[in-house]
Amino acid sequence: MFERDTLHQRGKALEDEFFHRVDEKLGAELHARMERDEAIEHLKPSTCFDDTAVIEHLVDAGFTPSSIAALALVPLVFVAWADGNITAVERQSILSAALHRGLKNEPPAMSMLENWLHHRPADSLWRVWEEYASAVGQSLTPTLSAMLHQEIMRLATKVADASGGHFGRGKISAKERIVLDRIADLFAVTG
Repeated sequence: MFERDTLHQRGKALEDEFFHRVDEKLGAELHARMERDEAIEHLKPSTCFDDTAVIEHLVDAGFTPSSIAALALVPLVFVAWADGNITAVERQSILSAALHRGLKNEPPAMSMLENWLHHRPADSLWRVWEEYASAVGQSLTPTLSAMLHQEIMRLATKVADASGGHFGRGKISAKERIVLDRIADLFAVTG
């Protein structure tokens, strides 16, 4: 009988432990889901559109209201990384664009940009930027969308031009041209 009671107690203890772990896991998942939902609600006012799927992708990519401004510089970063590394003049061109956009006053955005300049971002960032750019483009008037496209192309071309050619001017590499064409194609679809 003693042995049977001990087995029963061990079985009960294992069962209790199992359900305790399940409860902890479910609690953690619920907490994470609630935090994500809260982050989505906080980010919505920082965008000029109401596409929940895009906002969810932005949150999943680590963007917050204080870092979303860095997203505007993603095409410049990908142009700079097109040849496999970023030169000092490309970096300076991107940082100049960042300062003109007020990123100096947004430390999380500036930190995110600095990280992208030191470590090539994953292609998933490009896809998030494409979704974001498309959503922004659709929320603007055709005139404003065209102006945005022109500005992005101007800045991206400036970065591509920064290290090429004779004395650092005049030559855009084939790989940089591919990225510039992808930017142009995106706005041709959304614009």
